[in-house]
Formats: sequence, C-alpha cells, structure tokens
Amino acid sequence: MKILLTDSPSLNGYIESLINAYSRAGHSVTSGANDFFYSDCIPDILHIHWPESLYLWHAPEGVNKDVVCRMMAERLAWFKSHGVTIINTIHNLKPHDGTTDTLSNVYRMVIEHADILVHHCTESINLLTDSYPAAMGRVNIVCPHGDYLNHYKFVGRDQARSHYGISMNKLVILNFGRQRPYKNEHFITTVFNRLRLQSKYLVIAGIFAYPARRKWLRIRNRFRKFYPYRDRKYIYRSFPISEIPYIISIADIIFLGQRNGLNSGLTALAATYRKPVVCPDIGCFRQSLDSWHHETYAAGDVEDATRALQRMCNRLPGLGSLDNSDWLRTHSWDVHVAGIIKALPDRKGSQMRQV
Repeated sequence: MKILLTDSPSLNGYIESLINAYSRAGHSVTSGANDFFYSDCIPDILHIHWPESLYLWHAPEGVNKDVVCRMMAERLAWFKSHGVTIINTIHNLKPHDGTTDTLSNVYRMVIEHADILVHHCTESINLLTDSYPAAMGRVNIVCPHGDYLNHYKFVGRDQARSHYGISMNKLVILNFGRQRPYKNEHFITTVFNRLRLQSKYLVIAGIFAYPARRKWLRIRNRFRKFYPYRDRKYIYRSFPISEIPYIISIADIIFLGQRNGLNSGLTALAATYRKPVVCPDIGCFRQSLDSWHHETYAAGDVEDATRALQRMCNRLPGLGSLDNSDWLRTHSWDVHVAGIIKALPDRKGSQMRQV
C-alpha cells in the first residue's frame, strides 16, 4: 500500500521508527506536509500526527491562518472523496502550546474526517471521546507507543557522567526534554528538595521553551547554567540525536512532573534505555510502562510524588541488570504497525492513483 504521513522524521525518533516499520511490512511511505497540501497523488492511507503541525508549523508560508484552516478542511474532504483511509494518531487532547478555539477546531476537524483513531492506551479512548464526541463514531484502536531503538547507542554510566562532570557516587534523577511550562519544573525541584537522600543529584536538561515575555526566567537561567550547585545541574539547550544516549545514561531514575497530559515519549525513551521511571498517574503514562519498572503518584501532589520517588530510590539496589526485553517486545514498532494494518477496511487494488 501507499502511505502518506503528514510529518517528516525529526529529532524525535517517532516518525522515523513508524516509517521504518511500515517499510518492513512491505508498504511504500511518503512523508511531509507538502504532499498533504499540494499533491494530486492519492495514497491508500493518509496518516496524520499532531494536527497543529499542519496548521502552525508546516502550513504554506505567508497564508492567513483562517485560510490554512479552510485548506485543511478542503484537503481532508478531497482525500475522503477519493477513497483514502484517514488515520489520526492521538498524541494529545489539545496542543501543548495553544488552547485557542481555532486549534480545538483543527483537532475536531481531523477527528471528524478520520476513519481510524490510533491511541497509545485504552484510557486515551475515554478521554478523547469525552472531549470530542465525534470520536465515538470512528474505529478506535490501541497501539502502544514504540521504542527508541532507532537512535539507541550504549553509553556506560561512568563515561556519560564524566562527559557532564557529574560524580559517580551520586544518585542522579533526570528530567529530560523540551522544558515547557506544563513540564512543571518548579514542582520537580520542590519534590527533589524534600527527598531524604544524601547522595541525591537532580539534572534538568533540555531547551528552555517558556514564553519569550518571561525575560526574568532567562536571566535566572543564565545564572543557573553556570553556578556550581552541590546537588543539581541545569542544562538548558537542545540535544542532538547523537547526544541523547549520553544524557539519558547519566540517570538512575527518570522523573516526570506534568499535572496533566496524555502521552510522553520520555517514558518510552526511559524504558528503551533501561531507566526506571517516576511519573504522574495521568493519561497513558502508567499503561505505557506496563512490564517496566515505575512508580506513579497523584498529579500535582508534592507529598505523594516525594513518596513515589523515595520508593524508587529504595528499590534501586534490588533491581539488578534491568532487563527490558518484555517491554521491548510489547512495544515493538512492528507490533504497532500490525495493529494499524489489521484495523484497515478491506480494499482491492492498492496502487497509487493519479488524478
């Protein structure tokens, strides 16, 4: 079959992994927003990820956003009219950086045109239908978030810590990824400060992506990046793919602090690199860590999060070599794609057609 993905490979290995799995299953894949907006070639499957990327980041340059919204609606209807199966993977219930009515309408528009909605856990189906009732009339399937083996590289803990100047005798708690407001950096540091462990060491790493108007935060961060803290380090910058194995390998525990959310690629990244996780019990977080070492807490509850983090610290000595083979088997991208293909309607002749 011919498959068009609306997103292209990026620093996040999700799309690249999905393309590779589709290809291994014998399908031909094209990716990118241009083919969505302009191509007259008709695929068998249109697979949409992050609808806001079509509306905000990869929209035709210089085009008014109201016009972009109409273009999206027209193109979705065009694909439908030519018998294309439209798939929408549900990464979020709303965009991370926008809550406007227009963005909600963009999400709703894609859901209403979709034939199949792909979720990363069963709870996602309930949460989506609560927010977008049209989802109840679609085929909803669960395909677990896949691994990050496409960019995996073994880096020893000592080598990684030497790279960042972190002592070998510290118990390192890492929060990694694009540091947006919803990641709750203040919550993370508050919980860490309450942790009763002399060897504790916190690393917050990732580009600082708060609104530009908060200039005082940027002034503070320049100080944080260079001040020699005894028990923490702030690394506010982007990490190329080649460096991700190093920053993940410094950690003893991966710690997430969101108050709300549906999915996090960091849980899959942590399991791929055999790092235990402490995270809030929201969305798909808990289910994404089935068969992997984790502790959860009530989102936003400092005391509960402190207890969960302390439990994981206490568990560490008995975890041994941290075999993640069960998790990798159930979160294989080949399993993910097989679930999607199984859900497709029966079709005859899957050749690309030209209008």
